[in-house]
Amino acid sequence: MNTEMSAEEIRRRGIWTRIKEGFGINELEEEFEDSETAVEQARRPMTLRLHSARVSHVSVRQANSFEDARVAADGLKDGRQQIINLEKTPQAISERIIDFLNGVTYALNGFVEKVGDRVYLFAPSNTVIDVPEDLRKNTPSLFEHQ
Repeated sequence: MNTEMSAEEIRRRGIWTRIKEGFGINELEEEFEDSETAVEQARRPMTLRLHSARVSHVSVRQANSFEDARVAADGLKDGRQQIINLEKTPQAISERIIDFLNGVTYALNGFVEKVGDRVYLFAPSNTVIDVPEDLRKNTPSLFEHQ
């Protein structure tokens, strides 16, 4: 019991309160109330802040060899878009590079768009490519992704 309490305060408290104090039940109730408060706080939804500006990487490459295609494929696997310029690449190597990067992009559920004469955009699946219908009719995609 609290020795600082006056006799009047002790009398005002009910018999049940005095019995619980005698057995130490009040301390257990306080601990229980504290644990209930912790549970209620844990149930509250947490606020999660996300950065509104998402950084996106695009690599532009002049592919002259099959090694350049491998580097572009590694970039696709890392989630970076690849713009490949094949204007100065010999036709035979150019076809192999396009076939290889098409396969990598397809395996990653990505997208391919022809953006110019012998210039292609290879994008991973987390990228959306918006192409107006009039441009899409003039430069069809290398493969349609469903």
